[in-house]
Amino acid sequence: MINFKLISALHFDCQEEALSIDNHIGSRHRACSLLAAFTLAFLSQSANAGTTLPPNVMSTCVFTPAEFNGIFESGSVSKNGGVQPANSFAFTPNSLCSFYKWSAQMFLWLTSPAPSRAGGGAHVFESPLFFAVSPLDSSGQRDLIPAAPGRSLPFLPLISQRGNKGQEVVFDSKGKIHDVVRAAVGPNGKLLARDRAGQSVEIDNVQAAPDGKPILLDRANRRVDFQATRGGAPTLFSDTGAPLALRADTVLVNGRPQLVTTSGAVVQTEEGQAGGGALMAQNGSLVFYLLQVNDVWAYFNTGMKNNKITNPTPTTFPTLGSGLGQITTVAQQAPAPFTKSAFPDNVAMAVEVKSSWIETTGLANPDDYITIDATIPTYNPPLTTPNNTRSVQADTKQTKLALVGIHIVGSTLDHPEMLWATFEHVNNSPNPQYTFTTTANDMGTQPADGPGGWLFSSTGATAANPNNQRISPEGTALKAVTGQTIGPSDVVRINPWGTASSSAQFTSNNTDIVSLNKNVLGLLAAGDARQNYLLVGATWVLGGGPPSKGVIVGTPQMANSTMETFFQPSNCFDCHFDDGNMLGTPSGPSGFDGGLSHIWAATRPLFP
Repeated sequence: MINFKLISALHFDCQEEALSIDNHIGSRHRACSLLAAFTLAFLSQSANAGTTLPPNVMSTCVFTPAEFNGIFESGSVSKNGGVQPANSFAFTPNSLCSFYKWSAQMFLWLTSPAPSRAGGGAHVFESPLFFAVSPLDSSGQRDLIPAAPGRSLPFLPLISQRGNKGQEVVFDSKGKIHDVVRAAVGPNGKLLARDRAGQSVEIDNVQAAPDGKPILLDRANRRVDFQATRGGAPTLFSDTGAPLALRADTVLVNGRPQLVTTSGAVVQTEEGQAGGGALMAQNGSLVFYLLQVNDVWAYFNTGMKNNKITNPTPTTFPTLGSGLGQITTVAQQAPAPFTKSAFPDNVAMAVEVKSSWIETTGLANPDDYITIDATIPTYNPPLTTPNNTRSVQADTKQTKLALVGIHIVGSTLDHPEMLWATFEHVNNSPNPQYTFTTTANDMGTQPADGPGGWLFSSTGATAANPNNQRISPEGTALKAVTGQTIGPSDVVRINPWGTASSSAQFTSNNTDIVSLNKNVLGLLAAGDARQNYLLVGATWVLGGGPPSKGVIVGTPQMANSTMETFFQPSNCFDCHFDDGNMLGTPSGPSGFDGGLSHIWAATRPLFP
């Protein structure tokens, strides 16, 4: 673990020494240069253990020491000490940094030991302040599961990625979202095209010519002289037999050319790849996912479903004290055992959390992770069996899981669209090269991360074809994607700190996020497990309001490499698009048919 506190202290001592030896300028410069060299060497030694932050980043976004002490329950920093939630009720940002600091404080709060007012517990997120959200049942509904000692949380071995209407989607290499259309397949599950003689041919591979036009190869890797439209596009049919109108070009999805329709939908053949899938870490553990909401969210949802919140009926998540008061009344009037006199941490407002976890088995440094005891499924044959292509869920087991990623979404004053932030463990995935502003106000370049020590990559950021899915769901079973075996994927975080390299804000946004990460890690007490987690980015709507009518700002192309692994680059609001509804619209195969929240509509109330 990188001791940023030590480095910060040494840097401070160098500055103090400079003040006391003004008559010995040469000595001062040599001493500071040696210290800088030591700092760089110290950081470089940790490069194989995870993400390295450039030591000379300009401090554009920071907590002051006094400010950071003030967010702790005790009034001062302590190892794994309790942190108060950000006051979302009184959130008054004066810069982009305000949003990033809100994100950092919310992460530290969620991963703090739960105080007695919250019912106690190892962490706030597993205290009575939070409810787990069940997966969809056979009727397309979800349940809220209260935290209780010994109660297993519903960890799932796969994650669903759906568009704003619940439809299957993919993202191309430029971050553009595409709906998915299913094409007819042959007996081997491969795409069916027609050659010039009108005969059906199974297509094993789609490539792109230099001009972007599609090249179709059969199972023998021979180029197919396909039957083409007047514009040069292949002739294909959907899985229902309807002709597909294709463009005479391709788009890149996860590094591979894909056929695309004239309406912009990407042609897919394999179920599960577009709607979501499973991910395996390099230690052989599946990634398990957990959905949670806080008590304010749960009672707000219940009050709305039971028509207890009216005059006026809210159309957004709560952002004002009046809305919080209505929700508190619902809790006070709730039947036992759901009666609550107040929400202990009500200033957090409404919060949704999605987190990702792996087994601690095989981790060289399990103490560097936030952990939880859990019950997870087992598979037969074991997923790590060589050349395995299909495993069936067989049983369950008790194990310890380590946190590797977390999305934090919360409503605040003037921001009903909610603030969307994501964090990852430092050892997760390599970053490509990026630029930042240095302490000398120059542009610095952080090199691409190399191989070694990554949880989700056996290579570095220069992997030839990263982020390719190998595992897809088949009911409760897991199967290999066609042409693959079940195993770990090599993952790269495409946009290191949530901003595309083509953006004019690339360097400045990177600087803000790296600056805050370096600041927070340096202010936390040595040995605090939270020193091993980094803010990847946060996004929201400028001035607040519906994403459909506003300007999306912050780090708008952030993705968590453990949750949007195969959907990079992307944007939260591409899928969580309000479409005129700032809560969630019911119906649809995934429990929603539009709206901001994908779990709002399908969640049953806590009580009738």
